Amino acid sequence: MSTLASPNWDARAFPISLVILHYTGMQNGEIARARLCDPAPIAGRYRGPWQSPHIAADAPLSPVSAHYLVLEDGRVEGLVPEDKRAWHAGAGNWQGESALNDRSIGVEIANGGHDFGLPPFSDAQILAVIDLVGQIFARHGLGPAALLGHSDVAPLRKADPGEHFPWHKLAQAGLALWPRGGAEELAGKDPISPGDRGAQVEGLQTQLARFGYGLEDPSGVYGMSTQACITAFQRRFRPACVDGRADGQTRALLADLLAR
Repeated sequence: MSTLASPNWDARAFPISLVILHYTGMQNGEIARARLCDPAPIAGRYRGPWQSPHIAADAPLSPVSAHYLVLEDGRVEGLVPEDKRAWHAGAGNWQGESALNDRSIGVEIANGGHDFGLPPFSDAQILAVIDLVGQIFARHGLGPAALLGHSDVAPLRKADPGEHFPWHKLAQAGLALWPRGGAEELAGKDPISPGDRGAQVEGLQTQLARFGYGLEDPSGVYGMSTQACITAFQRRFRPACVDGRADGQTRALLADLLAR
């Protein structure tokens, strides 16, 4: 593993308890590396669909970073020491805790993401992520419940690492949670949908919160926050159908994970 020096870090306020996976969402790993190591980024250096084409070229952007960058060929570059706080998660919540940059190690995986057609991750990248996460877990005494996607902790803002990320392969390596599966016959059945209200929605929200998602909806109202959490859950655990509706299969997978 090569080590580069991103200047974009500061001191941690809490012990490490999470690892958060991202896709870079940029054209390639070289551009992503430049962005993650840029102490004073401006819009003109990083043109792309994530910003308005009318933004001034010299408009300042927020500095960002991650502890690790996994390139397209599987090479891993260390950008920020693990004992420092990298700036990768932004505003978010998991199991009632915020300040997630303080609590987590951030791993960026070079991939164009949804802005560039959600290309597949390479086999070399997934093998590298498995090896890297395994080493991080060993160093910090973490287990599968500590591995999250950016969309888990910020479902209203983020969709990465996206529905093409093979979470099941990390689960097979003992590094990620994964439901036992089944319940395919419930796909599309008896959905709880955006706009619904009542005790069934409240029960769903209670389960999502128990699993870890932060919810902003009033209790018993299936609003934007609940829809975003269900979408994030589906991206990770039921990627074949990501529609933001809590159908029978989605609820069965959630119940299975909570039971175990």
